[in-house]
Amino acid sequence: MKIDVSDITDNILNDAEITNELLIELTAKTTLDAQADLMKATPVDTGEARGGWEAITPTEPYQEGVIENNVEHIVYLNDGHSDQAPEGFVENIVQRYNHGG
Repeated sequence: MKIDVSDITDNILNDAEITNELLIELTAKTTLDAQADLMKATPVDTGEARGGWEAITPTEPYQEGVIENNVEHIVYLNDGHSDQAPEGFVENIVQRYNHGG
């Protein structure tokens, strides 16, 4: 007796493809949400530091999203040198999105 399981295999591959697409979408959304929260929390004088947040979203499954701010004084703002945001505001926001890492 021979049983053709190609339909089952095709369904598994299709499910894996859908899962990978959803993983990319979820990681991208989380990255952009965290970027938006960082922007909102960043103290504003000239707006340079707030506008300095850049997000790189994944294009492949299991790829990480990246958020960075290359404005020189963002470190000082995060160290509490502004009355507009508490010390460690960056770490506090990142921690909200850290679900088990």
